[in-house]
Amino acid sequence: MQIVQLPPQLDAVDLVALNAGLRRGEITLNWEAVTEVTQPQLLTLLRGVHLDEVSELIGEESMSPAVQQALASALDRLEELEDEDEDAEPTVRKPMLQATYDTPEVWQPAPEPEEEFDFQEEDGIVLPQRPPEVLEPVSQKQIRDDLIEHVMRDLLGPRGGPEEEIPPSETRVREYYLVGVLAPDNVQSLPEEIDELDSAEEGADEGAEEKDASQTPTLMPSSIGMSFCVDFAARSLLITARWAQYTRIQSETYTQKDGSPAMVWKRQPRGGTSKLLPLREGQIDPWVPDPEQPNVYVKGLVRRGEYNWTVTLYLVNGQEEPKKLRDRAWIFQPELIVEEPEHRPFFQQRKQPNTRETDDMKAMSMLYRDKVSFAIGHGVSVHAETDKLDPTCAIKLSTTFIPRYEVAQTEAPGVDELPALQGLVLDMQKLAEAQPEELPQMLEPLCWAYERWIKEQEDRVANPGLHRLSGFEDVASNALKQCRMTLERIREGVALLGTDADAAKAFAFMNKAMWLQRIHTLYSEARRQGKECQLIDFNIEQNRSWRIFQLAFILLNLPALSNPEHPDRSESPEAIADLLWFPTGGGKTEAYLGLTAYTLAIRRLQGEVAGRSGLDGVAVIMRYTLRLLTLQQFQRAAGLICACEVIRRTEPETWGETPFRLGLWVGNHSTPNTTEESARICTDEKSGSYPSGSGSLEQLTHCPWCGCQIQPRVNIEVETFAKGRGRTLIYCGDETGRCIFSKRQAPQEGLPVLLVDEEIYRLLPALLIATVDKFAMLPHNGATQMLFGQVDKRCPRHGFRSPDLKDDDKHRKAKDYPAVESEWHAPLRPPDLIIQDELHLISGPLGTLVGLYETAVDALSTWEVNGKKVRPKVVAATATIRRADYQVQSLFMRKVQVFPPQGIDSKDNFFARQRPLEEKYGRLYMGVCANGRRMKAALIRVYLAFLIAAHRLFLKYGEAADPWLTLVGYFNSMRELGGMRRLIDDDVSTRLRSYSKELGMGRPVVEEMTSRRHSSDIPKLLAKIEKPYPLDGKGRVDVLLATNMISVGVDVKRLGLMVVGGQPKTTSEYIQATSRVGRSTPGLVCVVYNWTRPRDLSHFEQFEHYHATFYQQVEATSVTPFAPRALDRGLAALLISLVRLSGTEYSENGKAATVIEEGDALFQRAIETIVRRANAVENSSVEERIRHDLDVLQRYWRKLAHHSVLDYSLKRDGKQALIKMPKPGETDPLFVCPTSLRSVEPNVHLKMLDLTEDMTLTGQEGESAE
Repeated sequence: MQIVQLPPQLDAVDLVALNAGLRRGEITLNWEAVTEVTQPQLLTLLRGVHLDEVSELIGEESMSPAVQQALASALDRLEELEDEDEDAEPTVRKPMLQATYDTPEVWQPAPEPEEEFDFQEEDGIVLPQRPPEVLEPVSQKQIRDDLIEHVMRDLLGPRGGPEEEIPPSETRVREYYLVGVLAPDNVQSLPEEIDELDSAEEGADEGAEEKDASQTPTLMPSSIGMSFCVDFAARSLLITARWAQYTRIQSETYTQKDGSPAMVWKRQPRGGTSKLLPLREGQIDPWVPDPEQPNVYVKGLVRRGEYNWTVTLYLVNGQEEPKKLRDRAWIFQPELIVEEPEHRPFFQQRKQPNTRETDDMKAMSMLYRDKVSFAIGHGVSVHAETDKLDPTCAIKLSTTFIPRYEVAQTEAPGVDELPALQGLVLDMQKLAEAQPEELPQMLEPLCWAYERWIKEQEDRVANPGLHRLSGFEDVASNALKQCRMTLERIREGVALLGTDADAAKAFAFMNKAMWLQRIHTLYSEARRQGKECQLIDFNIEQNRSWRIFQLAFILLNLPALSNPEHPDRSESPEAIADLLWFPTGGGKTEAYLGLTAYTLAIRRLQGEVAGRSGLDGVAVIMRYTLRLLTLQQFQRAAGLICACEVIRRTEPETWGETPFRLGLWVGNHSTPNTTEESARICTDEKSGSYPSGSGSLEQLTHCPWCGCQIQPRVNIEVETFAKGRGRTLIYCGDETGRCIFSKRQAPQEGLPVLLVDEEIYRLLPALLIATVDKFAMLPHNGATQMLFGQVDKRCPRHGFRSPDLKDDDKHRKAKDYPAVESEWHAPLRPPDLIIQDELHLISGPLGTLVGLYETAVDALSTWEVNGKKVRPKVVAATATIRRADYQVQSLFMRKVQVFPPQGIDSKDNFFARQRPLEEKYGRLYMGVCANGRRMKAALIRVYLAFLIAAHRLFLKYGEAADPWLTLVGYFNSMRELGGMRRLIDDDVSTRLRSYSKELGMGRPVVEEMTSRRHSSDIPKLLAKIEKPYPLDGKGRVDVLLATNMISVGVDVKRLGLMVVGGQPKTTSEYIQATSRVGRSTPGLVCVVYNWTRPRDLSHFEQFEHYHATFYQQVEATSVTPFAPRALDRGLAALLISLVRLSGTEYSENGKAATVIEEGDALFQRAIETIVRRANAVENSSVEERIRHDLDVLQRYWRKLAHHSVLDYSLKRDGKQALIKMPKPGETDPLFVCPTSLRSVEPNVHLKMLDLTEDMTLTGQEGESAE
């Protein structure tokens, strides 16, 4: 029988484990040292224990009278709870474990070399048989805080309280805790301890590898410190230093097999004393805080600056390591605290490096003027306690090894928060059903409230000293001018609805479509998760209401979408592109989906304009950069198009006979190019075969309208050209046929989605979702011109035609279809709206080529109305961007208007407000930097700590702990991810075995979200991780490993925990990636820094300030579409696209020779288009180079046409092809056109040469080297 000596307080004791030991009769409690105990602690300890059977084990005779009284009260409460349990349901559902456990709670390490960490936990604690019941409901924020506390005790300590005893099995204390350990002087780490997360997957990087600063043995850290600035008004500082030492003693708790006390390492608190430091320039004499360890001391330096004192302090472990019991000389949990003796706020902002501030930087400095960098750590991070009245001053600084910072949520305020908004109608149903003359009255309160807010900000600028705006007056005034401009645009949109009948009707259509989309999306999500519900349950005002920024953004864009001749759509570079800037998860997608619905409706209502019909054709193009992002947004947009189609079917006389459809235009690795290919894929998928490199039809796993599962073998059909219309049909899987998109109700259409390129060209969906990469196919495929309205015929059975889309003019009767004949058709109206989501990703080499190809996209989407050139309206969205004006001008040749305008405070711009942490939880970031430890060992410890802690909370709180049960592991490259995958399968799994019975989790289930996944797998994986963690463990995902593929667009509400392996390369990527968790629950992000990388260490040492201002830290993007190398790669493709696709006369593949002979006007128009855009984006200096290069291309094109039969692309008929495919060793680069905008440069292989040899490089070799 083991006797457990309880400490004075039970806060750090695992009461759940003791409870299980009592129930099995394996331990006896000794209460002699206990001075304080609470009723909840006793309830946890005694719940389920049969006191009549094990009363002697409780140890009541060793209790003090006060503890005995508390015990009696707790026993009475237990009887009451047992009576209540007979009639009441438990507060939360909890996993039930049936096995009886005999294994002690020991963290068994995987076999490793002797120098590896030996991770173990306390011995002698018995595992629970089943979790206790939850006595009271608990908030999710409390659960997150509990998780953090578990992990911090595990990694930093002390786990067992201030005077803990380390279990006897732990012989090396320095390895018991991961961080907060200072070595004696001159102790080296081993070379093996700083290796990388290596993997066999060389060359599979998603992003360049960042190398370490060193791969040689280094000293383990023996000191920590910080540097800070102090006001000259301070005369002295109060310094406090404390730490812990572990000494080897006989245990008061643990015994050996013979009953004698075991030898253990016991924690001894050290230091804790304070010293007054006079502020005078020079070295600070060493100070010994604790005479028990005279070689642990504080030293530093004081320097007199221009405006304040600059102070540097260090806590140093100067002890020498003894030959025996070496851990005595190591110190643990060290902390250095500094404050002004009278607690006055004398700590000031550190001086920043001198840099030339642009207008954009000045605006950011104004917005974040209250976020001050007070200190920088040295080998540690620093926490600053700011003054409550003035956040630019601090009253205390303290070092911390696991820094934390909670980023407040930014949300749109509600009508109840702004009294001036009273009367504003946000309910989509009410707006959809309102009469046109009622709309201005419903919407004008938005304008009044915004105007009042602007006036309040102008009053603040008039008194800059009161609001810390001194020095920012000009910047603030310009910011409020932008607000005024936005206000006038919103008013213009409201006025339009009162005067334009078509606009009012389209606005009603939009609101009805969004209303239906919102409630059906929520309904289908609930059904996917297995919940019993009815659609009516979701049809409440809260679910169908706009946020005010969404409605405002729609209103200010209505005039340009309603009137093709609006100045925002002119050919001038002064035209406007609107950039929707809002934090991730704030609702940007809903805003531009609303604009999409309005655009679809206004085109149909306006019918034919300037000879071009808007009843057919692509109305909106929505573009993304990443495949995963495109697929998930396709699923979200499908709900909107279903809603539009439901409305159309009820009013075909108003909205036309052509169905509203959604097209997915992506690479052939995701979706098929032809219906013939689609039929083959459908056959393969029905047989369970997924050929490598082929596309997939499984892009929707569930019906977006009702949530029923779509089974490819049953619900996907392909109707070939030989047998009918050449259609790939996807039906809702509703077997009852109640869904409007089931086969019973929509036998010829199914869901209104198109996945096959060929069918997209023929049927021209109203909304086209595409990747930017796909536009690289413009010069290669003449049929792409159809997306911009360039059609010449229409077949009643198969749809529209263009010369490069082969088809017969006549079709015989087939199946149930009569014989038909193609008819001439005028060109259609080109797209009216182009949406570029995640604009920040259109940068660097990719952005450069996208900007160049945008010349063709813009020109092909331009048409003429009443003698004026009309371009599409451009809307972009992002959560992280800098220098947006430069980027938008370079990409779209338009001025940018950012919405919402930022105003003068980062916390409030009227449309978005930061929620105080006292009101609502934020996303909490914590940092771990294990100096001297190797990165892979640190990641193993962190993953284990979170997995174990999360599952303990699952046992304690049940399904309320669901957000933290799937750990998302984010990595900067495929190489690092592959290394971690191997570690999880090996080390982590091995060390979790001893917890399998306690936690009921077994081997962790790992999934990957990377580019290695087949397209058909991604929707299934998203559906899998959306479901709550199963109580029986079946179908669970314990760890989701991801690269930057997850950093944008992935919206899985249940995810609440992420571990980031190393600081990502850009702040934008960091914000985007970490925002994938905590979207509807209190999120937790743990960044594990690699101490051998200077950039990682710098972020760790300035952790708090970086996270307080990380939107300010976002790097400016670079886009140079007319740079020399960009022209070398894309100018030929641009010329071919403009010449070939501008009309149907020369788009056919075989017309490459004809156009050069007959199309001089086309060439001249194309050249002038390119030059005009280059001059607007860059300057006139590039014009001469561009004209020369275009002339060379034209002359070479003519030369090829005179000497052979010339096609645009090679179609296996032996003809000469104008377009050359990119390939290594290409000697004729003039008309090499990339098939992907990411293939900017080929790989260059370098070979080391022996410079001692006599070598001569030929001229050709020299050019290749260049």
